[in-house]
Formats: sequence, structure tokens, C-alpha cells
Amino acid sequence: VTPLPLLLGNISGKSGQQMVLTVETYSEELAENIQEVKAKYAEFSQELDRTFPARLLTANAPAELSDEEIQESWKTLSEKRERLIAVGLLENGHDTAVEIPPKIDDVAKKNALSIYLQDTKGKLEVFDDLAARIDLFQRIIKQRFQFKNMVVGKEKGFAFFTPHDGPLAVARLSSGEQHELVLLYELLFKVEPDSLILIDEPELSLHVAWQSQFLKDLQEIIK
Repeated sequence: VTPLPLLLGNISGKSGQQMVLTVETYSEELAENIQEVKAKYAEFSQELDRTFPARLLTANAPAELSDEEIQESWKTLSEKRERLIAVGLLENGHDTAVEIPPKIDDVAKKNALSIYLQDTKGKLEVFDDLAARIDLFQRIIKQRFQFKNMVVGKEKGFAFFTPHDGPLAVARLSSGEQHELVLLYELLFKVEPDSLILIDEPELSLHVAWQSQFLKDLQEIIK
């Protein structure tokens, strides 16, 4: 397959107002992406919930898990829910405080719980791709933007806050921060797989410390 040549927009040549508008546009775009994925999650969840009784009562139900597999699966899914909440893809309203006993003797309960866990695993996998991108986006921004916190959600996409002053308008970010934000967003959310990316003078407007980290960030994005 011949890689698709792609030249990212002239980020460094944009005026301050153009850059602010670009950041705001990408924030709205991320919100739309989150809403689309959540809609797919809801649709898939409804389908699994609708067929749950039939699968529970027929031979088409998956084989029941062992006690050890149930414990491990419950722990893994609880941790995944927490990660999805952290990247703004799930609301913090799921009840994960239920404790699963180390041994379940009731065969019917074990079978039902096995189906529930496998269904939940499938539901949460809908978020995998977008969650990985958002997680890396947040981690890089957190390393770069001092005294600013970025929050991601379905309503505003991404928004910034300071510990003492509260919400921070995009226009109050430095030119280097805006430059970094746009570049990272385009690389993580707008580039198709197997593309050839040409970035002209990416170090412009970047802090010296950010320049030294830039190649490592690219390697993480490529993964």
C-alpha cells in the first residue's frame, strides 16, 4: 500500500485569532466524536440487554467462567471503567462497589454473572480506540501545560482550568500551548492510518524542553 501523503496545516503561520478558532473547532469536534461513540455504546448495550434473557436460558449462552476468572474479570472491568471515567467517556455513576464472593456455588448465578461480565467487556471495547487517543492526548498536555488542567467531556470536548482561577479561556493559553494543542490533536484524531506525515519546522513556538520531548511524543502517537 502506498502511504497517503499528508501535509498538516500551516500551524505556525496562523494568526492568534485563527489559532484560537482552530482550537475551539477541534474542541467541538472532539465533543461530537465522544457523543458518536457513546451513541454506539448505548445502541450495542441495548442490543445485549435485550437478548440477555434468551442467551441466559438457551444453549447459546457462553460457557460459565471459573471463580478465579470471574474475580479477575470483575477487577479488570472495574479498572477499565475508572479509566473511561477519567478520559471523559463514562459518567461517574456506575456501581462498582459490589464485592464478588471468592466462591460462587450457585450454578445459575455463576452463569448469569459470566454472561454479564462478557457482555460488559464487549460494551466497553466500543470505547477502546478513542479512549487510547484521549488518554495520550491528556498525558502529553499534562506534561506540557504547567498550572493548567485539561478536562475532556461530551459537552465541551476539552476545556482548561487553573487551580485558583477556575475556567481558562483558550485565548489565554500561550501561543506555544495553542500550537502544541493543535498539532497534537491533528496527529491523534485527524490522521488516517498508513499516512505519511510531513511536519515543517515543528519546533517553532515550542519551549526548548518541549522540543527535546517531541520525538518521544511522536513515537507514542505512532503506537
